[in-house]
Amino acid sequence: MIESIQVTADDRNLLSIGSLLILKICAVIVLFAFAFPAEAAKVNFRPDNNNNNRLSEITKNPDEVKFEGQTVYRFQIEHGGCGGDENWSDCDNDRQRVELKDGYKVSLQTFSKSKNLKRYYRTNLLIPSDEQFPDTAPMKQMIHQVKLKDKNNPIWMVFTEAQGGLRINTDSAGNCLVGRELVPRGEWLEIEIHANYELYSSEKLQLAQEAFLQSRNKNYQPRVGPAFRYFINGKEVCTLWNPLITKAGLRDGGKRKLQLKFGIYNTYPSKWLLRQEQNRKWIDLNGIQFSGYQQDSKGERNGAVSSRIASPFDYDWPIKLPTQTLYYTDWYMTKDVEKLPPTNYKKQQANPKPDGCFDPVFAKMMGAKCD
Repeated sequence: MIESIQVTADDRNLLSIGSLLILKICAVIVLFAFAFPAEAAKVNFRPDNNNNNRLSEITKNPDEVKFEGQTVYRFQIEHGGCGGDENWSDCDNDRQRVELKDGYKVSLQTFSKSKNLKRYYRTNLLIPSDEQFPDTAPMKQMIHQVKLKDKNNPIWMVFTEAQGGLRINTDSAGNCLVGRELVPRGEWLEIEIHANYELYSSEKLQLAQEAFLQSRNKNYQPRVGPAFRYFINGKEVCTLWNPLITKAGLRDGGKRKLQLKFGIYNTYPSKWLLRQEQNRKWIDLNGIQFSGYQQDSKGERNGAVSSRIASPFDYDWPIKLPTQTLYYTDWYMTKDVEKLPPTNYKKQQANPKPDGCFDPVFAKMMGAKCD
């Protein structure tokens, strides 16, 4: 026997009040989401497996540097700050690093016109004085990058340049050189990056190549947007038209996922060590012979490198690498540029050197001004 349930007028009033309360709560949640969109785009990171916990350190909110309203990360690495895991060893591959990574947040498993593969990034970067972040050329100092899983060469990467400035390299879209006057030391720089990870159709690829060839023509109106844009304090210092993602690049990698990494990543520390005169004398005096290093290309188009010494930190060098220190704030990533945190800078062009300047013959052919 089923017992009937009687609903009184008081019950109906309570139900109405409950329903109204739920609607108000939902309205508050929606309002909060629109009022604070940037927090939803903040990226969570974890330490890279190759960090050395003894000779490198990531410190949150250090006493000496602050940025109002955001977490500050101090990256610091000493000579020999290499590590590894069962898949890779920086120590055996002429590298050392202290980085944070986001854990493959962007998937390239499928491509379609309806899928939004544009990503917009925002952070703040402080490069200290030469004393804290010295020039260590010809060793390379990479400071942020996006990697395709299991692919040697990053999709895009940013290095500090000898004597100041930045170098922006990509796997397939081209390169930019940013002058030191745009990268002052000892002050916070707002970094904004626009990246399109779409696999271009043949028609869009043709339009991108046309835009690249006409990029120095002020009267030309491009029919496609750039694949990559890099801003410092609102100034657009790098604009690349050719695609970041290609079929050949995808074949080079494994799972079609992208990972953002930032911090200090040194490649070829052996080159700096070998450049020091006292170290060279020490080598000659002791008759030391080194084992060379050649990275496995894995059949990829680029990204495999070589150097004179595979494991430079196996040796007790008289002159060691100086300690390097770098600062970042939180990173934000979103599919909608409007959801990035508010900026204090107005967008403008900074007239960077075109990527053709990396090839003097091409630069002369294109009439590019590279001085």
